[in-house]
Amino acid sequence: MQKTKLPLSSLKGKPDDSRPVDCEQVNAEVNSLLAQQCSNKFNHLKPCASCDDKHPNWPVIGSPADAKLLNTAYNGANGYLPQGATDMHWEAGEGTPTSFPTDWIPAWVFYLNSAWEPSPFANADWISFYKNGLHTADQDYYFRYRFYLADALDPAQFSLDMDFYADNCVHEIYVNGVAQSVYHSGLLPQNSLDPYNHYGFKKDAQVHISLSDDWKHCDNEIIVHVKSGIEWVGFLAQNAFKCLPSKFPELTPNIAISWGDSDCDCIETDDTEIMCLKVCNPYSDVSFNNFYIGKITVVDAAGNPVAILPDGTPSVAIHPVGPYCFGNIAPCTGDTGPNCVAREFVLINRGAKSGKYRILLEGICFDVCKHYGHQACFEMNLCKS
Repeated sequence: MQKTKLPLSSLKGKPDDSRPVDCEQVNAEVNSLLAQQCSNKFNHLKPCASCDDKHPNWPVIGSPADAKLLNTAYNGANGYLPQGATDMHWEAGEGTPTSFPTDWIPAWVFYLNSAWEPSPFANADWISFYKNGLHTADQDYYFRYRFYLADALDPAQFSLDMDFYADNCVHEIYVNGVAQSVYHSGLLPQNSLDPYNHYGFKKDAQVHISLSDDWKHCDNEIIVHVKSGIEWVGFLAQNAFKCLPSKFPELTPNIAISWGDSDCDCIETDDTEIMCLKVCNPYSDVSFNNFYIGKITVVDAAGNPVAILPDGTPSVAIHPVGPYCFGNIAPCTGDTGPNCVAREFVLINRGAKSGKYRILLEGICFDVCKHYGHQACFEMNLCKS
């Protein structure tokens, strides 16, 4: 084939492409595009946790984005389950005014009572102990949620911002067996003088509470005690991760990996998956600048290198290996929550052995820029003219 020599003028852009490149604008466009693509990823890898995984179906909370997993009737895809379904993790039981249930069942997703406020949240709805929500006497019901808190999160800095409704009222919330009314005497118990007739399900009855105490690494439990008068019982909760004040010198970014378009998707031994790597800043008064992850590698469950194929290449591989640059990650805000920046990588499996593997993120480096706010005052005397 004969080669043609192109004139230098043909390599230049069109006149309207000759404007200077705005690097910050390009970076913002890429961040926006990847954030949108990551929002569609259905499945999340569980963060590594140094605890006995006795309950593989329990969710693992490892980043601010995981707070929504604790919503009632959450469907795992940023929406809520249909009527008549059972909640994926919330359980319900019938107890007494002073004792927890001895038996628990998956809570029913139920909202057919016109007296209840329709869920104001796109990713949470009402749940009940009964499929039809009905009961025949004043009774005490309990709703339970159990999960693992990953190593990456500091229990002392973990906090959930919960908004809830109840028919009829929330008498108490327990975190790992500790009554939270100790810290929230103005909110709990609701209507202690007439709890079974409280209108905790009406439009203006929404209660906001911050659960910041008594968390621990590994297994955690939330129990909500609802007092319900005849004839309906229900509970609705939506959770968000609270922005945290920084605590030097240990500041930890929240990192999550997700993939797939539905819960039917799985990672197979012969497969190619586009993975979303998201880094979030949970702190309200610092930014993470020049954030990058140097390398991503895969090892087996014991930490050994993956099996090598006959052609000398790994059976499970990451592309690219690194580095991954995230730029500057701004502080968390009360309006929008944790600020996150996402990147993508490709997981390539060829003839891999089935079983558990670990994805290791190495060389996580960033600068911390602390934001301060001060006031200044100066006095002056005005002399009479």
